[in-house]
Amino acid sequence: MTSHEVDGPATAQCREASTDLDPKRRPKHRPKRHHWLLLLSLAAVLATGIWVFASTRSIPAGSAYMLHPVERGDLVAQVATTAVLRPRTQIEISSELKGTVQSVPVQQSQRIRRGDILATLDSTVFQYAVERAEALVATARASLSDAEISLREAERKLERAQALKARSALSEQKLEDMQAERDRARNKVATARADLAANEADLKLRRFDLSRTTIRSPIDGVVLARKAEPGKTMFASSDDGVLFILAENLEQMELVAKINEADIGTVQPGQQSSFTVEAYPDQTFSATIRDVSFAHKTENDVVTYEANLDVRNMDLRLRPGMTASVSIKTDEAHEALLIPTSALRYRPPTLEEASSRLPSGEPGNSALVHVLENDEPRAVRVKLGVRNWEKAEVVSGLSLGQNVITGEQIGGLLQ
Repeated sequence: MTSHEVDGPATAQCREASTDLDPKRRPKHRPKRHHWLLLLSLAAVLATGIWVFASTRSIPAGSAYMLHPVERGDLVAQVATTAVLRPRTQIEISSELKGTVQSVPVQQSQRIRRGDILATLDSTVFQYAVERAEALVATARASLSDAEISLREAERKLERAQALKARSALSEQKLEDMQAERDRARNKVATARADLAANEADLKLRRFDLSRTTIRSPIDGVVLARKAEPGKTMFASSDDGVLFILAENLEQMELVAKINEADIGTVQPGQQSSFTVEAYPDQTFSATIRDVSFAHKTENDVVTYEANLDVRNMDLRLRPGMTASVSIKTDEAHEALLIPTSALRYRPPTLEEASSRLPSGEPGNSALVHVLENDEPRAVRVKLGVRNWEKAEVVSGLSLGQNVITGEQIGGLLQ
């Protein structure tokens, strides 16, 4: 057995015990673990400082550009807006007479024909007015007859007076009196005829008022709203005089769309559009622009123009008052060279001054894009065709497969 083998666990225990017993040989402090914690804390602080210092330094020149190739494809330009559905012909029926509603034989949503009775008013007062007007007409006719008799009598007297005057049997003064009497008789006839015409016109008016106590439909269509009820008193001067709202033909409806002033230049009659309504979110309907109004409306400092679109509604699924989301096709291109519109908005800060010195081209029909040459952006003026919010057609200036810059990516962030 060697001396190393003899010095085993027991010997170690003895050494440890002797050390504990001798205060002179006992170590004062054993700080190894605390030293490691302190070093780790200092390293963390140092790393944080380095990160903050690095983040405050200027961005390096070698930034990456976001590129997109010039592609070939189809493009549709659209104008998006909202619209309200309504019938092509919508009529509000009211009464110009003061009276009480007596009966209402139609119901809401009922189909009606031209001439059908919608409502009747109490006609008692109007019937009395007609009878009184008829009596006045009869009186006027009698007065006219009396005036005509007087005229004929005056004319006969004048003829006899003229015959006597011819034989010098009548004075000049008497003849003049006979002529004046004849003239007055003529005036009375003319007055009686005028009174008769006035009373006959009043009789026509009273009969017309009597006929209006029966309210009839002026069109073939549908009763959209019924506001008349038996017993309701109508006043001719009241603002609440609408009794019925009629729609002529719900199979032919229209959309009334609001077109923003920025888009009005691209919207023309005859353009096709599509729209959806909340009632049928999975179905798309079609419409055609019929006309675009020249009158504008201003709401919250936004100028809009109304466009009327024709809509076929043969299955009557669409109803008046529905709100629609409309997309109007303003232009399209097939197999065209396309670039993203983000390429039109990109401007390298270092090339802003150089880009401004390039030829301006045709107003509204050209734009600047940037391509990458020798790792540096180069401005290129292109002629544009059809464009929408996502893509634009390139008529000239770029070729298929060429890359355009849409942005910069620095430190993993898109600029």
